[in-house]
Amino acid sequence: MNAITIARDTCLMIAALSCLASSTVVAQDTLLWSDEFNGTGAPDPATWTHDLGDLGVNNELQIYTDSPQNVRVVRGNLAIHARREADGHFTSGRIRSEGKVMFQYGTVEARIRIPDLADGLWPAFWTLGNDISSVGWPRCGEIDILEMGGGEALANGEVNRRVYSTAHWDFDGAYASYGQQRTTAEDLSNDFHVFRLEWTPNAIRTFVDGQQVWVMNISNRDAMSGHEFHAPHFLIINLAVGGSFTGITNPNGITATLPAAYLVDYVRIYDNGHTILSGPGLDPECPGDITGDGEVDAADLGILLALWNTDGKSRPETDVNGDGTVNASDLGLLLGAWGVCP
Repeated sequence: MNAITIARDTCLMIAALSCLASSTVVAQDTLLWSDEFNGTGAPDPATWTHDLGDLGVNNELQIYTDSPQNVRVVRGNLAIHARREADGHFTSGRIRSEGKVMFQYGTVEARIRIPDLADGLWPAFWTLGNDISSVGWPRCGEIDILEMGGGEALANGEVNRRVYSTAHWDFDGAYASYGQQRTTAEDLSNDFHVFRLEWTPNAIRTFVDGQQVWVMNISNRDAMSGHEFHAPHFLIINLAVGGSFTGITNPNGITATLPAAYLVDYVRIYDNGHTILSGPGLDPECPGDITGDGEVDAADLGILLALWNTDGKSRPETDVNGDGTVNASDLGLLLGAWGVCP
């Protein structure tokens, strides 16, 4: 969701990143986790955290709130509404699963309906590395599964049909990004469509309705300085108003019909044979039940302490908060859930 500008690349790097054949999705993996957005009210706080205020990024114009007028679950969908308020400023919603539900590798799928984006709306479904609070951006890594509303697409009359996917990372101390796009035959604002991420230790691919948008080779993490894409990430869903990506940074340039609804029917994570899930949101009633016996006790504590200050990959359940290190934060969550699980 950060500005799509390739700051460091060469033709050789681009060739290496993209030297994988195009493909379509043909197999359904085993479902590990989902949010079906059933019920009504706020998004599940065990999974999602609201970003609030003016985040000061990308020259965006909106203020994010947790008001039900901007973010709520209703009629089986997550509904994020961008609005123009009475005083003329814009509000919208952005939620993230940071520290609650994380995944390293896997297949992620969301069924989404975008609003009419012309002019100035920027919906996104994306990920950031869960270590962003300690290493910052772009060193944490970013995978944009879906971005729409780009200025070039707007200029070409394709704003509701062009899907962008991009990765952002730290390349030996400098910012790097690599992205591709696909222009669909149909207007994606007319109905729901399935956006999908396929992430393995070798490659990252994205799809819309089974058709590939983007592919990036990550098999040689040292050559591309891409260790960010071999670590836990969390999910983000948001609808921005204006910003550098759209080419519109003046409020007077926003002509999209408002309020505008960005709808998400579900988000699902499937096992593709490499997937590692982590975070207390996977089992919000009982974080720290490492052995899976329905009780947080000395056996769980012993396993956690045996992996202290490691990445916990031999027992992913020990990294309770999913930050990539078994440490005091995980111990606190385990001790807070001590006893028999509800």
